[in-house]
Amino acid sequence: MALDFYHGHGSPFSWRVHLALEHKKIPYTLKVLSFQNQDTKKPEFKAINPRGHVPTVVDDGYALWESAAILEYLDERFPQGDKLFPGDAKERARVRRLVREADEYVYAAGVSPITDEYFWKGDKPADESVVKEKREKVAEELKYLERELRGNYLAGNAPGAADFALFPYVAFCKRITFRKPESKLAEVIPAKIADWAKRIESQPYFDKTYPPHWR
Repeated sequence: MALDFYHGHGSPFSWRVHLALEHKKIPYTLKVLSFQNQDTKKPEFKAINPRGHVPTVVDDGYALWESAAILEYLDERFPQGDKLFPGDAKERARVRRLVREADEYVYAAGVSPITDEYFWKGDKPADESVVKEKREKVAEELKYLERELRGNYLAGNAPGAADFALFPYVAFCKRITFRKPESKLAEVIPAKIADWAKRIESQPYFDKTYPPHWR
């Protein structure tokens, strides 16, 4: 029985789950919610997830939200294929750490504030001093994560939870630069991280997950 996957195009947290579902070949029914139409705030969705956030999955009546928790659930519930959290207890803990570091230091401390400056201030111009500071933070953190590569990916020779958590943030760096060239954010992506991103983009299922409004 396919699980229901409530997804919002452009959400980095939802994108990681979409990548994981496709990578592990887990049957799912895609239910796209529109942020513009405020679908996540509608009573019918909040009856499923009272937080009103994507991603959310419903597996045989069991609803789960928070993307990091979903990744772990998918790995335990559907053991087929490559593990999202491979290896022994220490190796799996390392993957959890990398997911957390990507969320806290690449996104929350870097990419998200830059997004706020360019796209969420209405008619006010971006504070370029803030953008510069946060761009330097993104550069620092991506260099750090570049050293965490273990073979082709962050946990070996197959993509997993850490890769799917980090990738959307790197994609956001390129997307922000496309829309706001003055941000120069794509320029801080290290060469090994750029090559790593290309390997994820070469996966046969990648195009299916790509935000359609980015095309």
